[in-house]
Amino acid sequence: MSETAKCERTGNIIPIEDGFFVASPSTGEWQFVPVNAPEELGDYNVAVTRLIRSPAALVDWLAHLDEKTWFKRDLFFTFFTRLRKENKLYGHVPSS
Repeated sequence: MSETAKCERTGNIIPIEDGFFVASPSTGEWQFVPVNAPEELGDYNVAVTRLIRSPAALVDWLAHLDEKTWFKRDLFFTFFTRLRKENKLYGHVPSS
């Protein structure tokens, strides 16, 4: 069974792999949304499926984000902490 999370714009519950991580470059804030969530002007988004294709894809995206002048690391990690907590995703780390 797939993990799910709540869209932060619509309140709908969707599978995480069907979602997008979306940033507002004007504020540096991040949200989790589905493909059909209302867009806001200037949204920067990336499909979760693009990031989970491979470890290299995730590393490349993180490096790309770090090049953005609007990227605020603290807000990025605050977003992921909130996403994990609000959707009870703590401890969902693959075992090695």
